[in-house]
Amino acid sequence: QDQLPATVEVIYLANPSLGRDEIIAAIVIELQLPVPPQASHLHLQQQLQNYLLQAHQQGRQVVVFIEEAQRMPVETLEEIRLLSNLETGQSKLLQLVLFGQPELNQLLDNYNIRQLKDRITHSFNLNPLGAAEVRDYIRFRLHSAGYTGNELFTAPAYRQLAWSSHGLIRRLHVLADKAMLAAFASGTNRVHWIHAYRAAGDDYPGRRRGGLPKGLTSGLVAGGALAVASVQLFPQLAESARTAAIPAPTAISQNIDEARQAALNIKPAAGLPLTSARLRDTQDLLQQPAAGGLTIQLLLSDDDDLKKVEKILGTQRYADLLPHIYLHRAKVGGRWRWHLLYGNFDSKSTALAALAALPDTIRLHQPYLRSLNAFQIVRPPADLNRYRKEQG
Repeated sequence: QDQLPATVEVIYLANPSLGRDEIIAAIVIELQLPVPPQASHLHLQQQLQNYLLQAHQQGRQVVVFIEEAQRMPVETLEEIRLLSNLETGQSKLLQLVLFGQPELNQLLDNYNIRQLKDRITHSFNLNPLGAAEVRDYIRFRLHSAGYTGNELFTAPAYRQLAWSSHGLIRRLHVLADKAMLAAFASGTNRVHWIHAYRAAGDDYPGRRRGGLPKGLTSGLVAGGALAVASVQLFPQLAESARTAAIPAPTAISQNIDEARQAALNIKPAAGLPLTSARLRDTQDLLQQPAAGGLTIQLLLSDDDDLKKVEKILGTQRYADLLPHIYLHRAKVGGRWRWHLLYGNFDSKSTALAALAALPDTIRLHQPYLRSLNAFQIVRPPADLNRYRKEQG
C-alpha cells in the first residue's frame, strides 16, 4: 500500500461474506464518509458515487481490494458488477481487485454472473513455487529479517521444504520456522534435511511428508475497473512475515455486532499481563461513541491463542508501541483470530506519518491503515433495526 502513489486511495475488505447491501456500507465506512442512521442502499450508493466523482476531479483514484473472493455470495458479486459501471466518459471511478483461491474461477463461470466475467480485463495465475524458487524465497526472507551469515539451510533441507510445502508460501513459512526451531533444539547452527523432515512430520502427524499439489493456483484480473486475482493460499500477514498465511484477514462478518460484543467480553486467563492490559484499553476505545479515525493493522494472528499474542507483545520490537496497541477479536476464514492494531489517528496524514515512522522490523510485515469504524459498525445502518429485532 505504501508503495502506491499518493493519488491512490486503497480500501481493503478482508471478509468475503458481505451481503449486497453490506459491501456498499463497508466501502463507505472505510472511506470515512458520514452514514445517517437510517441510510438506505440507494443513499449509500449515491454517497459513494459523489465521493468517487470528487476524487476523480482531484486526480485521485480509489481502489478496493477484496480477499477470499471465492466465498462471496453471487448477489454480492452482482453488486460488484454494478460498481464497476461507475465511470466518466473517459475513465472508471472505482477499481476493484479480487483475490481468491482457484474456486473463484468456478464461481465466475456461474451463468447468473456472466456479465461480471465479461468485465474482467486481466487474469493472473500464481503457481506453487518450484524448488529453486523456494530456496531463493527463503534466502530473501532471511536477508529481509536482517540475517547476514552463511547459508542457513542445506540444499537437502531446501528440497525437503519444497516437497513438504507443495510450493505454497503459507505452508512454507510454517515449515521453515519449525525446521529452524528443530535445528536450534538440536544445537546446530544450520538447518539440515532431518530438521525439515521432522518439521513436516510435526506439522502433519500421521500423514506422509510430501506430495504433489492437486491443483495449481489461478488468478484473474478484471475489467477496466475490476481486477480479480485467484490465488491458492495467497500470502498474507502473520507474525513470521506479513506475507504469510492468508486466511481472509479482517472480517466484517454476518453479525459483527455480535462479534464485536464477543470481543469486548473477552477475559484472558491469568498470567497474560500484556494482553490483559491491551484488551482493557481496546474495550475502552471501542465503547466510546465518538471513537473513529484511523488505526494501523500490524498483524493478524494465526488463531485464537492468547498465549501466542502475549508472546508477540512481549518481543522487543513492540516495546515502544505497546501502550498504543489494541487487540480486536474477529472471526476470519471460519475461525477466531486477533487483529493487532496500533494507534487512533484523527487524520490520514497523521496515520501515514505514524506508519512511515514504524521500525523496519515491523514495517517488514507490511502494516496498513484501517478505519476504526470497521471494527465498530458491522452492519449497514439501514439494517440495524431489523438486526435488533432478530436479536430480541
